[in-house]
Amino acid sequence: MVLRTELRRSIAPWAGLALLVVSLGFLFLLSGPWWKVPAPWTGHTTTTALWLRFLLVFVWPITVGAGAIQGMRDSRSGMVELLATTSRPGWHRAAKLAGAVGALSALGYLVVFGVGFAEVLGHGGFVSAAFLPVVLVGLLAVVAGTWIGLAIGRLLPHPLTAPALAVLTLAGGITAWTSVEAGVLSMPYSRFGLLAPALGQPRGALVTTAASVDVGQVVWFVGLAVTGFLLLAASSARARLLGLLPVLAGAAIALPVFPASADGLLVPDSVATRKVCDGPVCVSRAHEDRLAGLAGPGREALAVLAKLPGAPTRIEEQTAPNSVTGPVPRDPGVVYLDFQRNAVLLTAGADDLKLAVLSGAGLPSCDPPYAGSLADVGARMIAAAYFTGELKPLPEYGANWAARQDGLVEQAWAKFRALPAEVRFARIVALRQVLSTCQGDPMDTLVPGALR
Repeated sequence: MVLRTELRRSIAPWAGLALLVVSLGFLFLLSGPWWKVPAPWTGHTTTTALWLRFLLVFVWPITVGAGAIQGMRDSRSGMVELLATTSRPGWHRAAKLAGAVGALSALGYLVVFGVGFAEVLGHGGFVSAAFLPVVLVGLLAVVAGTWIGLAIGRLLPHPLTAPALAVLTLAGGITAWTSVEAGVLSMPYSRFGLLAPALGQPRGALVTTAASVDVGQVVWFVGLAVTGFLLLAASSARARLLGLLPVLAGAAIALPVFPASADGLLVPDSVATRKVCDGPVCVSRAHEDRLAGLAGPGREALAVLAKLPGAPTRIEEQTAPNSVTGPVPRDPGVVYLDFQRNAVLLTAGADDLKLAVLSGAGLPSCDPPYAGSLADVGARMIAAAYFTGELKPLPEYGANWAARQDGLVEQAWAKFRALPAEVRFARIVALRQVLSTCQGDPMDTLVPGALR
């Protein structure tokens, strides 16, 4: 009965509705940064959960501020002294209020994820239970933010408390986010950034949070939630001081558990990245539908590459978390195809798939993602043409990219093709060494001075 009353007369329904409206507004009305490549928010349930965690940088201040507004209710109504004389213990009233506001805020978060789940199903995306830790930590963060807001509103019942707290939470959240988001503002990684709930933007559809991130944040947000509740229920200065112990203990335990570097934040999703193979050709379980189309062209390409010393013997999908600052992982014995970053390959035909395997003589670009330098792309085009006899644009860049290069790649190809057969072979072998180590200029290796 009391809980039902709190649901009716508190800000709880509005807090949950605000979280719901703001989150869905971001996802459906704005075009980014939830890009379609390499991590569409409708492509995989875990990716959906990761995008919702990113949105907490904007939504968490709403839950904290709403909690603060509700926490000031007794003071604004002049009932503090009256409630202190009742026989009902303070923690009992605090539990009803905290339960109502926290539950509806959490429900709003769950509804947003439910909409995302439906979108994944509607778009034929990959569904697995791997999203559970990401969603559960987000729910815990929403509840903890609401409760700490309630406590601060009760302790500081001033009209400016709620807006000031929301602004400070937003500023702190953005600062924390930039410290765990690779390549943003060049801010160095800090474990303290994980004390806020917002994660960096997912850079691939096959990743999830590391166990150390989940465990550390669970400990931290439990400590924060307990402190919020104890401060809300406290009736003396001593009780308030003791109420700070859980949050201090949570931070002391969580910070050493958090990853030591940004590279440890996201790891391959063990369910989505499970290999599905047809002989030497393997793709992830999330892209299993691509295996039938890739197996034939893949085997043909491997047979062509077999003439090279140390030739690759397998084709695998690239499933490692994508970096925004450095090249993708590589192995001279494996041809990696990145269906996340190069979405064209998800619908490519046999010829384009074979060309993708032969490009760079079986090795990927050394450029950072989306850089596409002429020296790198041009050399990988020529390497593919060495095996096929015809210069064609690579699938990930297309004819428009080649047309903008003023024929420089075509000129380099003509010079390369005019070389004796043994020289061309030696330079293709040398190109593999350059692309294996990312040391040297790929185009200069094939045609010295071609771009100067």
